[in-house]
Parts: sequence; structure tokens; C-alpha cells
Amino acid sequence: MPESFGSKEGRADIKLRASRETSHGPHSGYVTVIAGMAFRATFQAALTILLARLLGPVDYGAYVVISGIVGFFSVLAGVGASALHLRDTSIAPSAWHSSFVIHHASIWKTQPVLIALTLLTAWLVVRGEVGWLPLLLFVLGDLLGAPASDLLVRSYQGRERYMRMALTMCALPLSRVLLLTLFTTTGGSVSLWSWGSLCLLSGGAMAAIVFGVAVSAKRNADTADWKSSRDPFLGLGFSMTAASTRIHADADKAIIAKLSSFGAAGEYSLAYRMMDVLLLPINGLIEWSMRALFRHGQDGMVTSLRELWRRWLILLGLALGACAVAYALAPFLPVIFGDQFQEAVQMGRWLALLPLTTACWMLLRSVMTTAGHQKFVGVVELMGAGLSVVLGIVLVSNHGWRGAVLATYGIHMAMSLTVAGFAILRHR
Repeated sequence: MPESFGSKEGRADIKLRASRETSHGPHSGYVTVIAGMAFRATFQAALTILLARLLGPVDYGAYVVISGIVGFFSVLAGVGASALHLRDTSIAPSAWHSSFVIHHASIWKTQPVLIALTLLTAWLVVRGEVGWLPLLLFVLGDLLGAPASDLLVRSYQGRERYMRMALTMCALPLSRVLLLTLFTTTGGSVSLWSWGSLCLLSGGAMAAIVFGVAVSAKRNADTADWKSSRDPFLGLGFSMTAASTRIHADADKAIIAKLSSFGAAGEYSLAYRMMDVLLLPINGLIEWSMRALFRHGQDGMVTSLRELWRRWLILLGLALGACAVAYALAPFLPVIFGDQFQEAVQMGRWLALLPLTTACWMLLRSVMTTAGHQKFVGVVELMGAGLSVVLGIVLVSNHGWRGAVLATYGIHMAMSLTVAGFAILRHR
């Protein structure tokens, strides 16, 4: 890390700026982040509606399972490169050129291994349902596009360029909505093969754009200090946390697909999509707070809790409101996605508590990881992810998709209590 932030003067300057930024509550930055996440969710919802109607329950369920597997491996790209870049630029915004170049290179170094692992894992789950060519297109499209997009988003976030951050968030889903709409209006027949081709086109374009940004940043980068201080395992905790989050979000769909049916997995995914939309204000508040959390976290997790306590009360209030809205909106899912998705109503009602359990876990996880305990949190979430898979298999085998919901709630509560207990012991 740059030397200036190892001094007392540098740390004092960080604390002063952080206190000024967080003493006035939510402002235009939060509004911009929320707007960006809302538009991204809108484009993702439009994409979900189009694909569910065009592909049907079985093919859509197969795509959802593949997308979840690819999403899990995509967050491993660069071993926490995006999170480390956010941390670096939050502390030293002027050094973002060097950090961007280093972490962009880290992502590309891991891509060959991740592509091979993703293809193998996805084939073991969906063989017999999806051919090799569509599978390869999906894997390449998301592994090229998602890590590149996330790195650019974090780069803008760390420098408080929230408008550019919001636009970058929306770029990938918007491009896919436009491509799919153009393809269908020109008479194209949507299948897993054609949709995979469009995914590769949009993901490759995003990767090319970010590569161009990295080339431009390299002209102004001084990578000597970053290379000398770059611990290859420093981002492992962030990477483990992100990967475990994907397991919690997507493993249940794969389990339902294998133990029940791909159609049930597709319906469960639609109910989960409603939760993603309702979690927008919560995710936005967390994302907007990350820069302040990294700064306050240098003085410990107690400082983060004390300085930002108003935000956490707002967070819990938003979560409770989202639970009520989720239960009320569940009957409208078949109206939106089609009459063939009737069981999504009950799924949505069973998942209505998800915003609250998710918000509690996200609050504790964010405070801990930004206070230097990312490895511990990563281990907790990784163990929780493994237990989630085992518990999901047992419960889904006996109770169908309801077992997946119960497993999700149980793991969220167990992880939250574990991390909260650790925090109390550390404080004492």
C-alpha cells in the first residue's frame, strides 16, 4: 500500500474525511447508487420475463442452474481482485491506475482454470439437458463479462464516481435485453444455443471495454509499490465470502433441479428474483456505505458500528418493510411471468422472510470484512455454504423446495450468530 497511508498523518486525514462524509446521513451518492441498482434490477427483471416466456419452465430452469454455477466461479476471478481494488481506491483514490492494472491482470491469470472448472461442474449437473456448445457459450459469456464489469464498478465506487458506477452496473443486463429484443423482433427463434451466443457477444464486449480501460490506466500507473506489497492471499477472504454468497443464492436451485425437476427450479428462481428486487434498497445502502466502512474499519468494527448506527437502523427498517411487500406481491408472479408458473406463489410466500435474514447477515459481514476480519468471515461463510448444500440435499429430499427455504433461513441465522459472537468476544 502506498507509504503515505502508513503514517499517522495519513490515517488522521482518512478519519477526518470519513467523519465529514458520514455525519450528514444519506445524500445524493446513495440516491445515485440506488437508482443504478434499480435500473439494473429492472433490466434483469425484463430479461427474466422474456427468457421465462420464450424458453419455458424446463429450458429456463436449465439456464438458471448454469447461470448459478457460472456466477459462483466468476466471483473467484482474480482471488478477490475487485474487493481489493475497492479497498485500495477507497484509501488512496489517486493510486487507482496502478491498482486497476494489477487487479485486472490478476483476473485474467485465473480465467483459464476457472473456465475449465466451470465447464466440468456445469456439465455434471445439466448433462442430458443442455448440449456442450450452449454450455460453452454461457460459460465464456459470463466469465468474460461479469468479473470485468465488477472491477470497473468497484473502480468508480472507490473514487465516489457514483454516476459512472451506476451506468456500469446497468451496462451488461441492458445490452442483453437490447440484443434479445432485437433478435426476437427480427424473427429469430430463441433457444439455449441462440441465447448463449448473445451472452457471449455481450460478455466479450464488456471484457474488451475494461481491457481498454486497463491499457489506458497503465500509461499513468506506477506499479512498483503495489507489486511489492501485493499479498497473493490477501483477497482470499473476500473471494471466499463472495463465492460462499453465490452458493447460498444458487446451490438450492441446482439441488431442486436434480432432486425435483428443472421446472421447479425455474419457478423457485422466479420467486427468488422477486426477493432480489425487494433487496435493492438494502443492497444499495450497503454498497454506498462500503467506502466509509473501509475507512472506519481501520480503527475496528466497533468504530464502524458507532459511526454508522443510523444507517443500520434504516437497514433493518427497510428489511422488515420488504418482508411485508414480498408476501403481498407473491400472488402476482404468475401474472408477470406466465400462467405456467403457479407454484411460484407459494414459493414467494415461503421466502418472504428472506430480506430480514439477508439484511442481518449482510450488515454483520460488511462490518467485519472491512475491519480486517475478512478471512474469518470467509471461513464462516464457506462453512455455512458447505452446510447449506448438505442441509439442502437432506431437506429437499424430504420436503421438496420448502426444504431449500428452511435451509436458507437456518444457515443465515447460524452465520449471523457465529459472527456476532466473535465480534462480542473480540470487543471484550
